[in-house]
Amino acid sequence: MTTLTVRENLQFSADLRLSKEVSHKERVDRVQAVINQLSLGNCADTRIGNEFIRGVSGGERKRCNIGMELIPSPGILFLDEPTTGLDASTAHSVMMLLKRLAASGSTIIFSIHQPRYSIFKLCDTIMLLGNGRTVYHGPAHEGIHFFRTIGYEIEEHDNPADFFLDVIIDGRTITQKENGAANSGKDVDLNSVALCIEEGDPVERMNRKCEELSEAFNQSEWNKRIKEELLPYSGVVETAAVVTLSDMTLQTYHSSPCTQFGVLSKRTFLNLMRNPRTGIMQWFITVIFGTITGAFYFQVKDNCQAGIQDRVGAFFFVVMNQIFANLSAIDLFILERGIFMHENISGYYRTSAYFFSKLFCDLLPYRTFPVIIYGTIVYWMMGLVPEWQPFLVFLLTIVMTAWAATFIAFAASASTKQQAMASLTVALMYVFQMVFSGLLVNLKSAWFSQMKYFSLFYYSIAALEINEFTHLNVTKFQVNGTNPHTNETYNCIRGNSKAYLESQGLYYKEPINMWVNIMALAGFALVFMVIAYIQLRRVQKLK
Repeated sequence: MTTLTVRENLQFSADLRLSKEVSHKERVDRVQAVINQLSLGNCADTRIGNEFIRGVSGGERKRCNIGMELIPSPGILFLDEPTTGLDASTAHSVMMLLKRLAASGSTIIFSIHQPRYSIFKLCDTIMLLGNGRTVYHGPAHEGIHFFRTIGYEIEEHDNPADFFLDVIIDGRTITQKENGAANSGKDVDLNSVALCIEEGDPVERMNRKCEELSEAFNQSEWNKRIKEELLPYSGVVETAAVVTLSDMTLQTYHSSPCTQFGVLSKRTFLNLMRNPRTGIMQWFITVIFGTITGAFYFQVKDNCQAGIQDRVGAFFFVVMNQIFANLSAIDLFILERGIFMHENISGYYRTSAYFFSKLFCDLLPYRTFPVIIYGTIVYWMMGLVPEWQPFLVFLLTIVMTAWAATFIAFAASASTKQQAMASLTVALMYVFQMVFSGLLVNLKSAWFSQMKYFSLFYYSIAALEINEFTHLNVTKFQVNGTNPHTNETYNCIRGNSKAYLESQGLYYKEPINMWVNIMALAGFALVFMVIAYIQLRRVQKLK
């Protein structure tokens, strides 16, 4: 995590990957030992850094990554291109570190592309691959001798790693015969060396080249030597069960789910505190936007015309704001997808611990407290029913609306790694739910009238209307004439506003009628939360 210091990242690994029997002091001592081992003392309390925060150097970042894997003292350490993106000096220092670790008893296996000679000579054993075939596997210093036995001679002062690469990719490599001709003073055609004299498709030519090199290695003494070394283990391999991809994803965790939840929540909150701009800006915008909304509908009237219309419009505006404001929740799993995949498959924590820690750290500071602040400002500025019970129900309704919209975004975020696709999908869902709310289109006689039951807008606005109009004394609607659909007209008389609810076909006479809509919002949130969790578990972590 880029906002954490080197020590905090190592402590994170120690808290999750060391056994439960290890005390806190022993964990701290282990972290300090790794810091000393990797020569990270000067930057131990420096943040890793990102494009906005100045942090450690590239080499120190690499060493920190290695240190997180060294915390549980593994016998074998796998690294993928540990020198990529580093300058020559930093790459050499990282490889010297790995050499010291290997000398201390660890087995270091890593992939690397075209290393410089000072790095190549640090390797004990190398495996050269061409199109997935083994071209050579054996001691690093004997690789040149192997290629010499099959007719390829390295030029003087050439880097062995570059020489191997030239041979494998069908480069212009001089054979022993041509090298002898050159030394005797004869002209040598460097464009007709080794197998390069063949015409045809370069891909096919390279495939043939790799096949011939692989066949040459299979018949060499180096391959026979490896087979002899593996002979004592042949019986074990033959009787061993076949390991599938699903077996490889099974993990044994050293910490309990509660511990994992606590450590992950602590790291997420530290990240939020050290990136305060996003949170502060959201809270600031919430206050400003709530004030603007309250100013638009400031102290709405209590008559049957403007009063009812203004309240319904305000409810629609509030609900729309709470739903579309949660498009930002799409970033939750997409931005940290790579970190989650690596740490989960490495046995740091369970998917469930990560999922619920992210929910806890996102819902409270971003989807609950700002909504309560917004709702409080809007409610009293608009002059809605001045009673505590309707006010609390109002807050509960918009909070549940925000949660339901957030979990829809979470489900999309866990389902794809493309932010544009997730944003488009969620935005379309919000728009269609808004259309089917019953305010923009009259659904009474429409063929898609049942679609309102799949709309967050419908349930949220219905709950807000019932909550407000069952407590509000305004001019009453009375049915006594004609209507385009029901042959009835509405007139106003003094009383309450419940007649409007009847005109909208909303059930309101029983207290449970309002709570049904709120429970529907909770149902939306629960269903999409389950979908988000399932999709997060289905993320492919191994290829």
